[in-house]
Amino acid sequence: MKQFLHLAALSLLIIFLATGSVFSATSGHMLDRFELIPDKKRSLLIFKGYFDPGQFPHIQIYPGNSKTETTVLLPRTFINNILLPEREVTSFAEEAILEKMLLEEKITKNDNGDIDFMVTLSLTSVEEISLVLDTEKSDSRHLIFALQKPKKKQISTFLTEDKIVTAAETDLGPPKVNPRKAMLLHPVTALMSYRHFDQLNVVILNASPQVDGAQRLAALLTSQQKRRIEKRMGMKLKIVNISSVREQIILPKTKIYFHANLLRAALILAEVLPGEQVLEAVPDSRISKLATDVEIYVGKNFE
Repeated sequence: MKQFLHLAALSLLIIFLATGSVFSATSGHMLDRFELIPDKKRSLLIFKGYFDPGQFPHIQIYPGNSKTETTVLLPRTFINNILLPEREVTSFAEEAILEKMLLEEKITKNDNGDIDFMVTLSLTSVEEISLVLDTEKSDSRHLIFALQKPKKKQISTFLTEDKIVTAAETDLGPPKVNPRKAMLLHPVTALMSYRHFDQLNVVILNASPQVDGAQRLAALLTSQQKRRIEKRMGMKLKIVNISSVREQIILPKTKIYFHANLLRAALILAEVLPGEQVLEAVPDSRISKLATDVEIYVGKNFE
């Protein structure tokens, strides 16, 4: 019986390869089966089948409606209905971090007559997790996701040029200033303080040895974390410029410049970025030149 199922699956795959317009080994994925390897620190969700590594950057991961829900969009993906017939899986081991997994296959035909196919993967975990695609271990036969508890980071915030303050998550308001300093605010800062924000304009500048550092950070913010960031900030996130620093300076750590009344938004951005971040309020000498809300300088520690 098992040999028959394998022959049937192979026959279907040959049909797909022959048609060309529906599926090919170089343009999409086929999910045959999955395996969850539980671990206290880092569990692995492994899908086996046929995959195109060139399509891995198009896989998108979104947070769900709660902290224990995660949605994964797998574009150009089919499900092998013979080897993977179940669409709702709840039979996980007791020590497993997942409670439920839903697979939804959607095949549509666009206006040009081309066939679009996508699989939506909905995961419900026992506790809050961070889901990441392991591109180093994934290959043409394995698609591997790492599930681990999110790490809390300590963020060093530079509020002035000569004073360093550690900002805790419970204190996300703007830095306190004495009455005299409040009266001597720079005109641009004063206008920003009374501005109603419905959109945060962000500039990303590369200050790392990697030539595509700024582009990769922008992709991280827009494809994987944008909905979560916007929900926490209460406003839209818009990346208005991506470029490199003119002086070709290499920063050891990623630095975020922000206006005094945007400390909370800057902290939220820093929390979703890998590695330790350095936050610094815009110096008075640069306030009039910083036309955007936040500037992110991608440092050497961004991977």
